[in-house]
Amino acid sequence: MTHVAVSEERIFHHPTHRHIDLPPLDLLTILFDSEHCAAQEDTVLHIEASNPSNKLTKAALRDLFQQIGHGLRSQYGIGADGPNQHTVTVITYGQILVPALLFGIICAGGVYSAASPSSTVSELARQVKIAKSKVIVCGKEHVDVARRAAVECGLPLENVLLLDSTEGSWKLESVEGRVNAISREKLPWKRLTHPLELKRSLIVILWSSGTTGLPKGVMLSHTNLVAESYLVALPGREYVAREMEKGTYEPKEYTTLAHLPISHIAGLFGYLIGPIYSAGTVYWMRKYEWKELLNNLQKFKITMFYTVPSIWLRISKAEEVRTGGEHFKFLEGASTGAAPMDSKLQHAANARLGDGKSVFVGQTWGLSETTGAVTAPLKEAPDNTGSIGWILPSVELRIVDEQYKDVKPGEEGELLVRSSLVTNGYYENEEATKGTFVGGWFCTGDIGVLREDKFYVVDRKKELLKYKGLQVAPAELENVLFTHPQIREAAVVGIPAPDDPGTDLPRAYVVPVDRSKISEDEVKEYVKARLAPYKQLRGGVAFIEEIPKNAIGKFLRRELRERAKKEVRAAKL
Repeated sequence: MTHVAVSEERIFHHPTHRHIDLPPLDLLTILFDSEHCAAQEDTVLHIEASNPSNKLTKAALRDLFQQIGHGLRSQYGIGADGPNQHTVTVITYGQILVPALLFGIICAGGVYSAASPSSTVSELARQVKIAKSKVIVCGKEHVDVARRAAVECGLPLENVLLLDSTEGSWKLESVEGRVNAISREKLPWKRLTHPLELKRSLIVILWSSGTTGLPKGVMLSHTNLVAESYLVALPGREYVAREMEKGTYEPKEYTTLAHLPISHIAGLFGYLIGPIYSAGTVYWMRKYEWKELLNNLQKFKITMFYTVPSIWLRISKAEEVRTGGEHFKFLEGASTGAAPMDSKLQHAANARLGDGKSVFVGQTWGLSETTGAVTAPLKEAPDNTGSIGWILPSVELRIVDEQYKDVKPGEEGELLVRSSLVTNGYYENEEATKGTFVGGWFCTGDIGVLREDKFYVVDRKKELLKYKGLQVAPAELENVLFTHPQIREAAVVGIPAPDDPGTDLPRAYVVPVDRSKISEDEVKEYVKARLAPYKQLRGGVAFIEEIPKNAIGKFLRRELRERAKKEVRAAKL
C-alpha cells in the first residue's frame, strides 16, 4: 500500500482519507464527555514523577477544571463578556495541575496564552501587553518575573496567581490579596457544535519560537485542537482495529514522560491533550534534567517517548545508555520533531533503543501554526531514512518554488499546508497573517523535498545559506558534525564573504567532548571528506561551551549570527 497520494496541482494527501468530517464538538466535550476519548473516569492521567502518590484521574481533572473555571469567572471576570476575549498568560515549568488550569481557562470562556519558562521580564511583559491579559499565572520559580511583568503592564498584583501542585495543598492563589481561584463551585462549560463557531473560536495562544525574530502569537481554535486529537490518533486506531480482526493485537500501556516545555505545541498537545484522548498516563518532571530523565524512563517503564533531536543526539552518544539496557526496555514507540533529524542520527539513536532493532525513532513534522504534527510515522511502516513520516488524514501538502509553482519530485521547495489543523492567523497581527497565507495555503517556511514517495525537510527557508548561487543547508552540515566522536553538539551559521555580499561562508560553532583532542583543521577536514566542495566551513570553526537554544531545544542561530559578526569585526581590527 502506498502511503501518499497526489492529485491536481501536485497536491499530496493521505491515500484513503483526503478529507474527513471532524466531530462537531468543542475540546472539553470531546475529551471529557464523548465516546471518542479512550480515557475512562478512573484512568490516571497525570502523576508527579518526584512524588508518584500525587496524581489526577480523568474524573478528578474534570471536577478541578470546572472549579478553576468558576473561580476565574467569579473572581476575575474571565469569560464574563463572552468567549475568546479575556486572555490568561501562563508561565511555569511542568506540574500536574497545568492541564486543569488549561481546561479551567477554556471552561471560563478565556484564552490560555502560553509563555516560555525562559522568558525575561520584558519578554513576558510584551506578551501580556499584546494579548491584553487580565491575569498572569506562574509557578513558584517564576513569581518574581511575573510580579515585575505585572507592574510593567499595570496589572494589580492580586491578578498574579501562583499555581502550586504540591500534594495535599493544591493552590491557585494570588501572590497578594489572598484570592483563591479554585472555587468550591463548578462552572459548566459551554458546549459548541456549530462548525463555524468552532473554527472561529480562540482558546489558546502559542508564541512562535522567535529563533529568527520576535515571537508572534499563534491562535488556536477548538477546531484546531480537536482536529489534532482526532487525526493524529486515527491511523493508530485503524491499525489496532486491523490487528484485532487478525487476532494479533496485544494491548499495551501508554505512559509518557513530560520533560519538554509546555509553552510549545509539542508539550502542550503531547502532555495536556493527546494523552487524555488516547488514555495515556503522563509522568511529570518539573523540567528537563539529564540524569533524572534517564532515571524516570527506567523507573516508570515509559512506553511512548517523544523528544527533540538535541536530546536524541545526547542519547546516541551517552555511555550510560546501553543497547538492551533498562532505560528504554519497555519502549513501544519513539519519535522526534521540532528540528530535522537525518538518517545518521536516526540510526545512532535507534541503536540505543530496546534491542537496537525493533524500535525506531520516527519523525513527525509540523509547527505551532499547524497545531503540531501534520505528518507522523506509522506503526506498520517504520522508516529510518530521515524522512518526516506520512501525511496525516485530512491534510494536503504542496512543495513549491519561489513563484509558488509546484516543483518536480526530487526538487527542493517550500512546504505548503492546507488543513483544519492550520491556525486562523497571528493574534493582533494582520500583516503577519496575510504574509503567511497564499491562496488559502499556509506557507510553513520549511524547505522540503519528495524522494521515492517520502518527504524530507532540508532546513528552514530563512536559515538557508548561499555560496556562489548554490544553496547550503546548515542542518546538513550539522548532521555531519554530529557524527564526529569528539563533537557533542554543533550549529552552523553564515557570515558574509568579504569579496561577495551575496555569498555566505558557513561557520561552525562546536561544543567539543574534549577540547584537547580536536582542532579547527580536523573539523574542516571531516566535513571536506563527506560533503560537496561548496558545502565547506569556509567561515571557520569556533569552539564554545554551549550552543544557545530556546526552551524547546532549537538552536538560536540569531544569537550565533550576532556573535559571528562581532568576531569577524574583531578579527579585522
